[in-house]
Amino acid sequence: MIDYLNYGKQVQSITKEPRSIGKASRPENLGWLEYKLNQTELNHIWGCVNQRKERHNNYLAGNISYSYLLEDKNNWFYDNTIIPLIDQYESTFLNLGKKVAVYSDDNKSISYALKAWWVNYQKQYEFNPSHNHTGVYSFAIWLKIPYECEEQNIGNETNAKARGTFAFEYTNLLGEICYAEYRLGKKHEGTMLFFPSKLHHLVNPFYNCEEDRISVSGNISLKV
Repeated sequence: MIDYLNYGKQVQSITKEPRSIGKASRPENLGWLEYKLNQTELNHIWGCVNQRKERHNNYLAGNISYSYLLEDKNNWFYDNTIIPLIDQYESTFLNLGKKVAVYSDDNKSISYALKAWWVNYQKQYEFNPSHNHTGVYSFAIWLKIPYECEEQNIGNETNAKARGTFAFEYTNLLGEICYAEYRLGKKHEGTMLFFPSKLHHLVNPFYNCEEDRISVSGNISLKV
């Protein structure tokens, strides 16, 4: 038989017991590096752009008007910019080279190479849909942004807020598609994003601007 007289007192005493705090578990995940190029690095890249090579349009996912392959003179950009970013990425997140490599012997060193890099001249209305790259690591550099996103994102159309933006696309733990968006403008000129080649990303169109948006992209692969 329940002792109703003392039952309330028992419940009250139980509720006064200290509650433990739930332990949060956050699964490991990768990310990307955002790097501001110095003037020496920018001068080298512009020099390579000014001596661009053959057309590269057929290898792009989108409808960019003009794209050209570049040559890294004396491997200067790879040695001075790419290698330090690879080291930083692997110390911050994960050594993706080991994950991709066909061998896992710690005694064997993993070396990389700048497989290809190219310059894109994007005109208004043009875009690059969601896509990823080949290789282990990739990068994107904004050399010239002839607009401000705040000026582009006007109106009530469904795509108004996305005009002129760059975004990474990924899924969260629940399988939901998420976007990490860069609302581009003059302040992003000289900014480089360094990320895993498999990470999907996209470039949205801009409007009401006759100037080209100039960017450079590239892939770093294992040297086999």
